[in-house]
Amino acid sequence: MMNSLPNVKKRFFGKVGLVLPLLVGSVLAVGMGGRFAAAGELTDPPVFTSDSQSRSLDLLMIAKPAAVTALAGVTGWAYEICLRKYSAGNACLAGKTNANPYGGARLQLNPGDTLNVHFVNQLPRIVDSAHSEEPGGEFLAQNPTNIHTHGMLVSPNRPSPSASQALFGDSVFVLTFNSANGPPEFMPSSHVHGDVRTDTTDYQIKIPASHPSGLFWFHPHAHGISLNQISAGLSGIITIGQVDDYLPGMAANIGVRHLILKDIQVNADKSVNDEEDPDFCTVPSSVAGVCNSDTGGKWYFTVNGQLNPTISVNSAGQIWRITNASGSATYELQLSKSRNGKSAASGAMPIQVLSIDGISVTPAAGISQGELKQIGGAKFRPVACPGISARTPAAVCATSLHMMPASRAEIWVVNRDGQGNVIRADGSQAIFKSVGYATGWNGDEWPAVNLAQVNFSGNAAGRSSAALEVFDHKHDAGGLQFNAIAEELAAANQTVVPSWAMGAACKPLPSGWKRRIFFGYPLSSNFGIGFELVDEYGHAVPGSFQDVSAFPDAAKSICLPLAGGNAPVYEHWQVVNLTGEDHNFHIHQTKFRVLAKGEIAGLSAGENVGGILQDSVPVLTGNTGCDGTVASWRSGACVTAPVEVEIPFAIAGDFVFHCHILEHEDGGMMATVRVASSAEAPMVPANPHQHF
Repeated sequence: MMNSLPNVKKRFFGKVGLVLPLLVGSVLAVGMGGRFAAAGELTDPPVFTSDSQSRSLDLLMIAKPAAVTALAGVTGWAYEICLRKYSAGNACLAGKTNANPYGGARLQLNPGDTLNVHFVNQLPRIVDSAHSEEPGGEFLAQNPTNIHTHGMLVSPNRPSPSASQALFGDSVFVLTFNSANGPPEFMPSSHVHGDVRTDTTDYQIKIPASHPSGLFWFHPHAHGISLNQISAGLSGIITIGQVDDYLPGMAANIGVRHLILKDIQVNADKSVNDEEDPDFCTVPSSVAGVCNSDTGGKWYFTVNGQLNPTISVNSAGQIWRITNASGSATYELQLSKSRNGKSAASGAMPIQVLSIDGISVTPAAGISQGELKQIGGAKFRPVACPGISARTPAAVCATSLHMMPASRAEIWVVNRDGQGNVIRADGSQAIFKSVGYATGWNGDEWPAVNLAQVNFSGNAAGRSSAALEVFDHKHDAGGLQFNAIAEELAAANQTVVPSWAMGAACKPLPSGWKRRIFFGYPLSSNFGIGFELVDEYGHAVPGSFQDVSAFPDAAKSICLPLAGGNAPVYEHWQVVNLTGEDHNFHIHQTKFRVLAKGEIAGLSAGENVGGILQDSVPVLTGNTGCDGTVASWRSGACVTAPVEVEIPFAIAGDFVFHCHILEHEDGGMMATVRVASSAEAPMVPANPHQHF
């Protein structure tokens, strides 16, 4: 949300003035009391598993309208999926597709596998898209789409013109149009960034053998309408390896559940508001997981497509693998004991955090709770694990998960007493909920909502230990081998334009330098990004500044080469929020480590020292002096806390970084990165007639 710019589609903060009595001092409560009819036991997403012999998962995936099973008469958009062997042409055979497509499917693969997808666009035209009404965006009304494997360390390669078959990697620079919506409506000013396909696109995504085990997801990434497509339901999850890859001592009776959090806004006439509006919810609701608008619409918050399901947890506890698949909504997740569907305790239950964004969490010895919160990107509120010595870095516990869009977290949920100690399942209940979150003085109010009812029942034998031991020194922040990943993707890396062919525009950062990224409001559009280089003394490098502007109007890009032999390079980036609302920094094809205050100064190039690897991180709001401009920050009027990250680049190709609040990304808060291969320049024969 922003409200200071002329001639743009805006949601004024004052718009909620008529309902301020509901909002002042707290976030609007949604379904926090009254009727708590549950939708039955939570059903895990349907799963498609790679073939162990061919080491591949071959799928037909169709983006199309689909009924939202839990909501009578409501149609969203979803992926209909089947194994390719159970398809005929561009259709799946009857009875061979995923049940409840809106809820989302799970693709189960292993390191070293290949994901092959024959992708089909059968989406209708978009009825109401703000960006399709802008010059250059007219074609967006035809609803082109693509798929992105979010968080995975895979190549973004695109096929060469001479390739016998056009096979795309994890590239967002391809759009598939549905011919039923007419030929692409391109204008001279059209912003089409990449390849254009009709009806189908084939993806071949090779997963490195050194890829970490964890939770990832897939979703469309069509700039300008990503929010529309994800808000209507287009997403699913990907799991690589198994949970016991990083929990080697996990007891057999500990269950594993996958929770996909989706929200959908439905108007009074049952049509879907796919351009998600944070101000949609104006009237409190007594129904769990639902809030009401003042025009008769309803905003539904589902888990695996189910409204207020029940989750039964035995004495051994469960691993919950949670994905925030919202286009823009932030969840502040907690688990609190309840009685008769209402909270019975003022505090939240401790949970153990096992993995963030698909990478296991293994804290260093002696780390403080404050340092843990900082290097965790403020994604969880750490507390001491009950029953665990503070001197033992055996576990990370928290009472709240801060999950902005695209975040994933894997946690251990087990019954606990009032002091947080692990106890047997005793028939007690809890509520899994978001307590609501406000993104800043000029931001959005995301509602509080109850998501599921939890019953601690079932197998009451065998009291569990106080914490699970996370052990994954191959794939945690200290052990993930980016060198090995680069080697395993060598063939793909070699296809990328080498740095020598890019000239002076593509060169490594000098030692001690960093890139400064600005998230702000340009004068001509809602959202944008600016850059500059900072030298080893903390001074902006003359001539490097590019003011905040929106993608793709300003053809700004960062280019950097891999090291010799296509070895990884490490860069230090500082992300500065110039606005009065939170942003969500995300970069494709890699992970990054949030730097602790003590190590920001003097970070040496190529150093990889512990921490928590992530692919998105909150960049919190500035003060009321932050008007979205670099000028206000340089003058000191805008006071904000930058986020400093170390990014390893091991995968060559063209990809993007952006704010993963999709209202912001679609509005222009995105930029491109080219990681060039380090292939040597060809030898040029000496010219005997050339004089120096």
